[in-house]
Amino acid sequence: MPASAPFVALLALFAAGSASGQPLELPGAQFNLPPLSVPELPAPQAPDAPTAPTAPAGPQPIDPAAPSPPAGATAPAPQADVTQLTLRRDAREGELRLSRADGGLAATLTLEGRGVTDAQEICRVTIADEAAGGVRLEPVPSLGRYARYRLAAPACPVVLTLFSDAALVAHEGFCTFEAADCRVDPNGMWGPEPEALPTDPERIARDRAEADEDVRAAYRMMTERSDGDALRAVLAEQAGFSAERVTACARFAGEEAHGLCAARFTQARAALLQQRLGFLPPPAAAGAETDAAPGAAPLSILPQDN
Repeated sequence: MPASAPFVALLALFAAGSASGQPLELPGAQFNLPPLSVPELPAPQAPDAPTAPTAPAGPQPIDPAAPSPPAGATAPAPQADVTQLTLRRDAREGELRLSRADGGLAATLTLEGRGVTDAQEICRVTIADEAAGGVRLEPVPSLGRYARYRLAAPACPVVLTLFSDAALVAHEGFCTFEAADCRVDPNGMWGPEPEALPTDPERIARDRAEADEDVRAAYRMMTERSDGDALRAVLAEQAGFSAERVTACARFAGEEAHGLCAARFTQARAALLQQRLGFLPPPAAAGAETDAAPGAAPLSILPQDN
């Protein structure tokens, strides 16, 4: 077959999908697209058998020499298994399915976006690997008590922070699929549609209240430890947090009834702050190097660009 045949075949697949109204399936050909320029992520840890938590794990061991964590920092009780749910961006669009495969995790991700040449055209792209049961998820350093994974798809290597009933998806800007003439924004909170939410709204409200207190306590401690420009930066970050949360959850379906997005967003921020303060260091994998890279910082829970 001529060298250009795979590319022609991919275009033919896209044309057929467009004609039938079905999303473009990219079971492997999408991995041949030139990877986007994204920040280098910390080297993945290599646990013996990474699995999706049925609920966030308990707090990690703390160095006895470290200061005590803020009062009220507790792990939520088990509520659901995220691998049993179909997650959608803002609980409205796209589709994210997680599964256990080969002792780890895999994902099938459908993204909705707009055409590159015609922004008025709506397009859909599916990143899948049916033979393997999904595209491999590579473990990366956790966010405190929350497991994190990177999708092994160079065309759109999103990072997922997993909760028991949702996933916070982050990527540096948009993902562009030239062969499909499609640009998508995967960033945001992905959760089940309101009628499929397995978690009791009262439990979600308690999670949010606990996380709110953790965030306030962490910012208080950070202000006490800072001065000058560093203090001004902490105060600005604290002042902007509520606005960030409102923006992140403005379109989340059913948010006014259950508050899932705000609760999980706040839990992620609390974990990030506690990690910055040294209360929740990522656990070292068995047999992994214990020395952290100088100046290594936790991954951001928010997209850097939109």
